[in-house]
Amino acid sequence: MDTYDVILMICLYIMSLAVLYLYGLALMGIFGKKKASLPPVDFDFLILVPAHNEAAVIEATLKSLEHLRPVGNVKIAVIADNCTDTTAAIARHHSVDVWERNNPDERGKGYALNFGLSRYNLNEFNAVAIVDADTIVKPDMLEVMAASLCQGCGAIQVSYEMTAASDTPLAWLQYMASMTENIFFYHGRSVIGLPVLLRGTGMALASDVLKQHPWKSYSITEDVDYAVGLIKAGIKIGFTVNTAVSSPATATYKQSTQQKTRWASGTFSLIIEKTFNLLKAAITQKRPILIELAFSFWLLSRPLLIFICFLLFGVSIAASPGLNILFSIWSALLIILLILYLAGGIIFLENKKPALKALLHLPFWSVWFFLIQVKALLTGRKSEWVRTDRKP
Repeated sequence: MDTYDVILMICLYIMSLAVLYLYGLALMGIFGKKKASLPPVDFDFLILVPAHNEAAVIEATLKSLEHLRPVGNVKIAVIADNCTDTTAAIARHHSVDVWERNNPDERGKGYALNFGLSRYNLNEFNAVAIVDADTIVKPDMLEVMAASLCQGCGAIQVSYEMTAASDTPLAWLQYMASMTENIFFYHGRSVIGLPVLLRGTGMALASDVLKQHPWKSYSITEDVDYAVGLIKAGIKIGFTVNTAVSSPATATYKQSTQQKTRWASGTFSLIIEKTFNLLKAAITQKRPILIELAFSFWLLSRPLLIFICFLLFGVSIAASPGLNILFSIWSALLIILLILYLAGGIIFLENKKPALKALLHLPFWSVWFFLIQVKALLTGRKSEWVRTDRKP
């Protein structure tokens, strides 16, 4: 066995550990109990809705917010950030505050959130909830958020689903993947007390936390950046599947390419930036849990793991005779397990027939996703806030 074989075997062992870890979390997510509790009597919320050219969808979001069951006073504010459409005008037809922000040199959701937060006295609210302008919320969202925040969480993230509103194979694949993400990964982590990251929408931050840790995250992954800062500061971020927010999945590959390229480039940057940063913090703070969090960044994108396994499958050909067959089978098995993991979200869908049909498109999706990863690596990290078209 030469050096090439040893390196390839080590990579396969590492990938096997990652896959086993994902399946372990999935078991926790499936069989772990949901934490239920009664909400407090009075809990005041400020709800921020950052929006960039969301005229086509923001009305549905605001109508869903109007049906929330309050647990205290509720103030809703829309931040129309660098909009060139009628987002602000539409929002003004609802009982919400509307703030318009125009700064072409500072574009992005993070800037919009900081702008919105600066307009209010946080002492007047128990927490600030953040909901994207293309999101539909469940009526009990504030009740569940308040209950979690009163149980010692400094922040709470609720289940974030991508629904197949357009009824296309790609939309159904994303719907399945979002259920996998919520139940297998995030709920699994919360069941055993592992750190959970924020996901940008359907999240709430205690006002005391925001006062101690002002929002200063402005990258395309601003939610994760801010969450890591909270975790390093010892603040607990909770996750719950007791309620959910949802957004329509992209309907076509053309629509999804820009979004997924941006997310993929952000994921690569996160892995590079956060891994060593967290490992250093784990040593200086003597908190081994931060080592696990650093490891989890490599698991944030399951399609990325599939991509890596495909690469290992390809380079297995150059291994020593005999070992090349073993390594090829090994990497192929990992690919199958990861695909089954991603497709596992189908068990949580009420309408399984279109989801099963969508699985036939996995080969096309795999090729497309491979090209997305290559494009993301070549173009680097993008920070511009661009609206994703989700119409069929």
